[in-house]
Amino acid sequence: MSYATLEKKLKLIPEAYLDEVSDYIEFLLFKINAQEENDAKTDLSEFFGSVRIKEDGLDIQRRMRDEWD
Repeated sequence: MSYATLEKKLKLIPEAYLDEVSDYIEFLLFKINAQEENDAKTDLSEFFGSVRIKEDGLDIQRRMRDEWD
């Protein structure tokens, strides 16, 4: 779908629903950014042996400390 088609469809939406459309667009942008951030994380199996971890090691340690407190 092109931006021109999307623009035409947006003009058909009643003005009362524009806030909901805006919220949905913000959600989509958040989802895209989260996916890109997740894809950007490297595979830490180089450091942890055969365990496949695609998270930040410091985040794992922070969660462990929080669990122990």
